[in-house]
Amino acid sequence: MATASRSRAPAATKQRPRVPLAALAAADAARSWGVPVLALAVIALLTALAAAGAVGTAAALAGTVAAALVLLLYIGERPLVTQARSPRERGLGAGLALVWFVACYGPFHARLFPGTPLLDGAQVTAAGRGLPLRIPAAGRSAVDLVLEGQLAESPSGNVAPPVNYSLTLESAGGPRVIKGTFEDRLSTRRLGRRGTATVHQRHSADVRVLANPGRGDLTVTHVVLEPESAQPITVSAYPHPLPGPLVLGLLAAALLAAVIAFDRLGPVPETDGALTLSTAAVLGTALIFWTSNAVRPDFSALIGSMIFGGPLGFIAGAALWWMAKRLIAGPAR
Repeated sequence: MATASRSRAPAATKQRPRVPLAALAAADAARSWGVPVLALAVIALLTALAAAGAVGTAAALAGTVAAALVLLLYIGERPLVTQARSPRERGLGAGLALVWFVACYGPFHARLFPGTPLLDGAQVTAAGRGLPLRIPAAGRSAVDLVLEGQLAESPSGNVAPPVNYSLTLESAGGPRVIKGTFEDRLSTRRLGRRGTATVHQRHSADVRVLANPGRGDLTVTHVVLEPESAQPITVSAYPHPLPGPLVLGLLAAALLAAVIAFDRLGPVPETDGALTLSTAAVLGTALIFWTSNAVRPDFSALIGSMIFGGPLGFIAGAALWWMAKRLIAGPAR
């Protein structure tokens, strides 16, 4: 009987299921690289679809921004995904991630999808046609005014003559004058490694954020164009979707404070301020993206905002993180 028991023991041991090492390695690789690879693939796919005209520019930009934010979130909270953490720690990270994503994506979405216009494509001329033009802005604290003009074609291929405009608006707070210029510029664009080409860069549209402290209607009462023979100006208006500068500043400060506390006192000490730096860079990019004069933002506008606003925000975030490390003692671990 003893001999029979000993003979069964090895057989029972051999029947225990074992997880293949290849499966464990694949799962670990998916946790480590799955999100970055997927986010980068989405960005590349949307860029290609937008270039081919298969997807609208605004929708492609929105998806690109969302994928980039997911990538930054993963970098900032990577240890919560790749390492063993408690449910409480992962829940805290998920909650912050949701608030962070909504707060950072919101300004880009509002810029790309302005909503239903208050005034859509009304034309005014220096001769007075289309005036007075009422903008139904009652109840709005601010309005996004979009002005579009037309530049004459130059038969010689040189730059078109500029068009200077001046619009007088009446409101409960009194009259104000908006001035600007539509112009054409020549620039050199690279073609391949050595080739270049001269292209026209036309600036024929402006977007202005108009404060409306009286919260009443706005009226365009006078238009001046130079030269007077210039084509009519097209005026559109949208409700401004963002709160005032003071509220925006307080919201940005609150978001940065929450992220610094998470990076310094939360369950992910290994980030070394990665989420803080990313947050400041995103806020800087959003600021330039909103204050740029692109009426219909495209990928060039987004890239330009990243080039100019991202480094400025990153520097500010690095300064905040440097101060946080010296003023806030990290938790004992």
